[in-house]
Amino acid sequence: MTPRKELFVTVLGQLQTIPALEIVDLYRAQFENNKLPNIFTGALIRINKIDWECMTEQNQEGQVNIDILFYCKDGWMDQHQKTTDPNFGLTEIDIIDEIAEKLQFLKGEQFKELHLISDETLEQSESGIMSYVISFKTMIYRKLNNQYPHKRKLTITT
Repeated sequence: MTPRKELFVTVLGQLQTIPALEIVDLYRAQFENNKLPNIFTGALIRINKIDWECMTEQNQEGQVNIDILFYCKDGWMDQHQKTTDPNFGLTEIDIIDEIAEKLQFLKGEQFKELHLISDETLEQSESGIMSYVISFKTMIYRKLNNQYPHKRKLTITT
């Protein structure tokens, strides 16, 4: 499994343990143009550019930032579920905090611990969709194809 795929699969597994998230997926611009499918909450995982550096023995290490794009319908607890939200309609803040708690210090075989670096609120759309970005950074590692695949036997004569 590649480092990028391991990073995605590991983050996906952690986010799927949050019951409030109805959909967790790789970011493919699913919610663009203010269209949220028939759900109230969703989290998309976006793996940004990886800055790779070459190391010895065909190894590489890279620094990468990943974004969790969290979408929810504004006031979804009160307006859409016919319930009263005891948190003044700010349940999404609790979900943002839960996302941060689930992913902070998460690590895998090919990547070091994730570290929260920022979270921000994006604009609310005309259709009432709120969006947030929770960003993490980590170092990932991979080994490329061996430059010298064949071993040669050397004999020294004196």
